[in-house]
Amino acid sequence: MKIFQNKNRIYAVVLILVAAVLLIFPITNPSNYVITVLIQCMVFGSLGVAWNIIGGYGGQIGWCHAAFVAVGAYTSVIIYSRLNITPLVTFPLGMILSVVLATIIGKVTFRYRGPFFAITTIAFAEIVRVVLIYWRSLTSGTAGLAVPYHGASPLNLVFDNDRPFYYIMIFVMALVLLIAWLFVRSKTGYYLRAIKGDETACRTLGIDSGKVKLRAFQLSAALSAMVGMVYGFFQMFIAPDAIAGLDFTIRIVSCVIIGGIGTLFGPVLGAFIVLPLIELANSLISSGSQMIYGIMLIAIVILQPAGVIGIFHSISNRVRRKKEGAEQSV
Repeated sequence: MKIFQNKNRIYAVVLILVAAVLLIFPITNPSNYVITVLIQCMVFGSLGVAWNIIGGYGGQIGWCHAAFVAVGAYTSVIIYSRLNITPLVTFPLGMILSVVLATIIGKVTFRYRGPFFAITTIAFAEIVRVVLIYWRSLTSGTAGLAVPYHGASPLNLVFDNDRPFYYIMIFVMALVLLIAWLFVRSKTGYYLRAIKGDETACRTLGIDSGKVKLRAFQLSAALSAMVGMVYGFFQMFIAPDAIAGLDFTIRIVSCVIIGGIGTLFGPVLGAFIVLPLIELANSLISSGSQMIYGIMLIAIVILQPAGVIGIFHSISNRVRRKKEGAEQSV
């Protein structure tokens, strides 16, 4: 028991130190470019945590989370640009709409096993992208939508620089992590992981696997839409191919796989590895991001299937076994 208590204390100390560094970092006056990259890391880390709820813990690999991000972003930006209503009031509408769409997809696909969910999510993501392109009267099509600028307005998430979004995304990422942590430790979360292990056995025990997976998918969609709203106002411009394309979802999933699928902090760790490396590759060679994705994914799958966070878990397990061996020898 002491070993597990010490392990939890170590995790708590590490989290406190990381949080302190993130909060203090902007005070050291880094460039706005560095702040922007870190915001991108937190955005994709948060989206990775949201995807991980259904894809990692539930084992249901979906490819439509960019669509939920787009729904959250477009809903708030359209209402703000046309009615001048703050996104702090309208962002729940995007979350509700995403939950409705997730419910439709889940009701149709979770009654079946196999690749139906993955295929359906790909089709759904493409439908959302096409709707955004051709509903020009509402979305401006491929021209995209710009967030109107009438001077800095914190209530409207409009600022003169990216530093306020840095602290906003720290809060959003912490909130997403907290919600995911609470869900994973809830009864539904335990059922979800059991279903991933053996769905037939769970059904035999009376667990409604379709209902459990649907709840996880709804939560994942709602969190993605919430992050999407912040991301849309951070970017100040949204377009269908940029925010609703399959490449956007691939970037999210890549962060999860590289960081550690089915772990709480793996997606965040993956995002803070993947995004800076992509920025570095793009500065050195043109179109370097796709190559970076490929190299990192191949390396992780072959060398460390549990992701980068699996390295830390392996080290922790070795230390624990040594301590147990030392205590037994005494």
